[in-house]
Amino acid sequence: MKLSMAKLPTPIEYLPKLSRQYGREIYVKRDDMTELVSSGNKIRKLEFLLADALRKKCDVVFTCGGVQSNHARATAHLSVKLGLKPVLFLRQSQLTDKTTQIQLSSSLKGIEPGHAFELGTNGNLLLDKLLGAQLVFVTTEQYENIDEIYEQYKKEFERTGLRVYTIPEGGSNALGAMGYVYAAGEIVSQVKIDEFDAIYCAVGSGGTYAGLLAGLRFIGYKTQIVGINVTKTPSDRFAEKVTQIIREMKDFGVDVRVEKSEIRIIDDFSGPAYAVPTNSDLECIKQVASSEGIVLDPVYTAKTFRGMLESSSKGQKILFIHTGGLFGLFAQAHRFDQI
Repeated sequence: MKLSMAKLPTPIEYLPKLSRQYGREIYVKRDDMTELVSSGNKIRKLEFLLADALRKKCDVVFTCGGVQSNHARATAHLSVKLGLKPVLFLRQSQLTDKTTQIQLSSSLKGIEPGHAFELGTNGNLLLDKLLGAQLVFVTTEQYENIDEIYEQYKKEFERTGLRVYTIPEGGSNALGAMGYVYAAGEIVSQVKIDEFDAIYCAVGSGGTYAGLLAGLRFIGYKTQIVGINVTKTPSDRFAEKVTQIIREMKDFGVDVRVEKSEIRIIDDFSGPAYAVPTNSDLECIKQVASSEGIVLDPVYTAKTFRGMLESSSKGQKILFIHTGGLFGLFAQAHRFDQI
């Protein structure tokens, strides 16, 4: 069972100016157009995950991510639309700009008060607040044991008779990744995918990559899927996670065998830290926007697009998966004046 909340199919567009400039045939799958408030790749996963939450008659949805999380924002929006209460566990970060800050803290004993956050410039966090999501801020150290924190909160809700559904970071488990198994079929219906040398997507939690790879193999295509790692988690750990997700998809009718050699995830473009773009990433955002009218984000797609340009070869025909993230752009607004 899946919900139908995304605006599908999303188009595939040719980028003529950048193709001429870089000597490649570049196409983009516009998954930044899947919705408005829930735009991006996460909605495809959430169509499966939230359908499961409804099937299990849950009332509350837990999920986690960084303070600027696209996944958390999409989960909050879709949960509200479905009548579910979203509770977002957000990993806090120190901010250097002190001009527009608000002090936010958690509501359960045992979780330390949060640092200051720039609500005014963080588009995702602002939307989380507007949607009425319950926000729980945890430290980086606490985030390593997020399941224990989930359990604390889950007990509190269950004491009042509410049922809790837990979604992992990025919606990246076998059920969530089914969203990109379906997306693989959508892509195949739009283009002759066997004419492409590679498909590129961001790897932040692994589910999108796993779903695309499993989906294409399941329907018989061998096109290479290249992931650009936007985190500091080593690619070999992501390869293990992708393999596990694909293995567990058997429970949902997708029984494929993927060799380790088929998994290609590149570590070289993650920048100084997750959600921290380099000047080169920001320049990439400006270039793509000014030449093709397509806006990338600083956390995922700018790093991935730059990685695609630098790791592909001239003459290749390549497809870029635009996974959205527009709202995360505003937190970097001040840096564009510096490049």
